[in-house]
Amino acid sequence: MKVIHVVESFAAGVLHFVVQLTHALPEYEHVVIHGERPDTPSHYVELFPLGVTLLPWKRVTRDISPISDILALYHLMRLLKQHKGDVIHLHSSKAGFLGRVAAKLLGLPTRVLYTPHGAAFLRQDVSPTKLSLFIWLEKLGNWCAGQVIACSASEAAAFQRYGIPADYINNGVECAKRPATPPTQTDTYCTIVVAGRISQQKNPALFNEIALAFLDQPHVRFVWIGDGELRHLLTAPNIHCTGWVEPPEVTAHLQQATIYLSTSLWEGLPLSALQAMCQGLPLVLSECTGHVDIVQVGRNGYLFKHTNEAIEILSELSKNNAFCFSLGTISQTLQKKNFNIQRMVESYKMLYI
Repeated sequence: MKVIHVVESFAAGVLHFVVQLTHALPEYEHVVIHGERPDTPSHYVELFPLGVTLLPWKRVTRDISPISDILALYHLMRLLKQHKGDVIHLHSSKAGFLGRVAAKLLGLPTRVLYTPHGAAFLRQDVSPTKLSLFIWLEKLGNWCAGQVIACSASEAAAFQRYGIPADYINNGVECAKRPATPPTQTDTYCTIVVAGRISQQKNPALFNEIALAFLDQPHVRFVWIGDGELRHLLTAPNIHCTGWVEPPEVTAHLQQATIYLSTSLWEGLPLSALQAMCQGLPLVLSECTGHVDIVQVGRNGYLFKHTNEAIEILSELSKNNAFCFSLGTISQTLQKKNFNIQRMVESYKMLYI
């Protein structure tokens, strides 16, 4: 079995997803056709297992650019003709569109799967006109070829609302070990953490606004694990930004945290939040696609719609580390049951066959 992965967004969660999948399916031959972004790690080759073929995808960009997109489509078609596979697995919106058009133009008999990882039409940082264009492109791509396999039920439902058939396989992660000892009420700090690229999608302005509300509570501190183009928005003195760190250090920060907070505007199903669940953290997440799938309100965390609601929830949780641990224990149980890598991989294997 030969699987051709096509991915423009070769960084952060999407990169981690493809790396996980290639490691978990060593019995398959993997070819990864990939773009590069400013936050693509320089050592990305070392992340993949030996035997994976990595092919740079020329001229592909995140944003719509007619000339670049036509050139990227031409290059992708050349690569797909040179490297024939049994399955083409497209990751993220740009690869999803160009990959399905390429499959249609080439008349490939290959099985084509498309995992959006946060569909472009879910974005809240673009105009209604552009959102309408994204929806139209998704419909055109669906007509060309392939099957939409969203990474959460809520993302699949978003496609279905626009008349695009979609199924889903929950994202899953492999967990590092969690410390067995619960925190005590005498713990000095409440550490509220998030992990990911500091981008518009993650809404760092809201994260900063929430942190500012706790300036008079020195026992509450905030940590952003990651970096990005909007780092300058994190001005609150009680926020520590780690910059980009290796996965073991991400795990270490999560293990030292009390609460996982995400202010994202939209998601597919965030791997960073699943990793937080692995480490037994309660979740306090904005109510959006991808987040609603992993929070059982009052059991492993809370969802919020407004800033004041988030501040109120965090204020209550920050006073009770033992309750946070109790919520986090359920987070860990839910992750093991519904969002583990074994379940995800077995589901993709069934589709690949």
